Amino acid sequence: MIKNCSRLLCLLCVGILLGACSFAPKYERPDQDLPDEWRKVDLGSTPLDTDWWTRFKDPVLTAMIDHALVNNQDIAQSLARVDSAAAQVGTATSALFPNLSGSGAGRAQGASEKTPNTVPFDQSGLSRSTTQYQGELNAAWELDLWGKYRNQRTMLSDVLMNSVIGHEALRLEIAGQTAQAYFALLALDMQLETARRTLKSREESFGIYTSRYKEGDITELDWQRARAEVEIARAQVHTSTVAVDQAESALAVLLGRSPRDIINRAMPRGHDIGALPSPPVLPAGLPSELLMRRPDIRASEYLIMAYNANIGVARAEFFPSISLTGMMGTIASSVGNLFTGPAGAWSYGVSGSLPIIDFGRNWYNLKDAEAQKRAAIATYRKTVQSAFQDIRNSLTAQREADSIVNSMQIQVDSLRRATDLARLQYDNGYTDYLTVLDAERQLFSAELSLATALRDRLDAIVSVCMALGGGWKDSGITPQFPIVDTRELLESEQAIGVPKHKKNK
Repeated sequence: MIKNCSRLLCLLCVGILLGACSFAPKYERPDQDLPDEWRKVDLGSTPLDTDWWTRFKDPVLTAMIDHALVNNQDIAQSLARVDSAAAQVGTATSALFPNLSGSGAGRAQGASEKTPNTVPFDQSGLSRSTTQYQGELNAAWELDLWGKYRNQRTMLSDVLMNSVIGHEALRLEIAGQTAQAYFALLALDMQLETARRTLKSREESFGIYTSRYKEGDITELDWQRARAEVEIARAQVHTSTVAVDQAESALAVLLGRSPRDIINRAMPRGHDIGALPSPPVLPAGLPSELLMRRPDIRASEYLIMAYNANIGVARAEFFPSISLTGMMGTIASSVGNLFTGPAGAWSYGVSGSLPIIDFGRNWYNLKDAEAQKRAAIATYRKTVQSAFQDIRNSLTAQREADSIVNSMQIQVDSLRRATDLARLQYDNGYTDYLTVLDAERQLFSAELSLATALRDRLDAIVSVCMALGGGWKDSGITPQFPIVDTRELLESEQAIGVPKHKKNK
């Protein structure tokens, strides 16, 4: 017995040594043609800020994002996927170890005397009925000689990391969507207030024009135009009301509110959009290493690593699979004798299988695994490209946002003064009513556009934070980063002879 166990132990040791083989390709991160000047930046101590939304100093916004990160259903679904991926890793890990099982059985049977060459039981002295009890421990272990199960575990571990980091990316996305939805709601509030104020002003003016029309001081043409302007403002009030309601319901879904709350509960507001502080301008250029912290980039790289390991799984299918089996147990005709020495039974052995003709199944599986890796590499490169696109666009928008708001504010102030002058001149007979209408229309449009510009300025900060994979913690030192200068870029294109019609494509 001891000798047999020693042989089995030797076989197990050989299996462990042979299990060091692996046919998975060596993983290498795909090359990227990154901007040279971004490689030369010394980051120093520049950690990301995961609570970047607190920069806006709006407690309502902070509470909304905190609520969304706990109750949003997309995040709940993502967490369940992480748990599922972790469970699959556990399943793959268990395949690396022997499978041990126990079994027990009791069976009684009666034999027939009418079968060929059977001696009657009364002549043979044997009993026609027999009872047998059995208990045993069975062990089986498929040796991972070619790394199939280890590569499968590696693949699922990388898929788990993809799910974990993808969950991180989703949290960033939900936070950004919540902030932008909140800013959109505040901007719509401002537009609705502008429309209501304009409607009230036009209704008051229309009342005066109606009196003057009845007295014959103005023509019907001017009166009809004034009436039409009232209805334009009224329609804008209704349009803005619908937009505000839609923005509230969309924000409620992002926050993970119940159906009852979506219908009945109003959405709180904090500061007016014009009163929200414009956070400090974030660095206008960033090194490649910082962009590589983006969770979507890191998640897509883990997917490449997973498919790389899957190639090892597919290659291992071409080679023999060898399993060790063993059994220790007892067999007796009575329960009392089941645990005695003479009732002991054992067995061990080795079995193997080798694919010979599978009509290309393993070959096609390998080609599929290689194609999946190539697709994952393409996805990774596209993700990196999109990251640089995001950071370029968001930095440009951030840099210009304040200037746009300032210009829009000056425009509104000027048009408001121009409208007052046009009304004064019309009332005193120095100009016609078309001049007043034109001034009022321009002012109304500019006030609506100002609300949009204020929203865009806040959105630009959110976009930068999302493009970085998080906010920027101020280190107290102004970083000297290269700036994406659009004017300089256009001049460089003209210098190398790029036609103007191609620059806008």
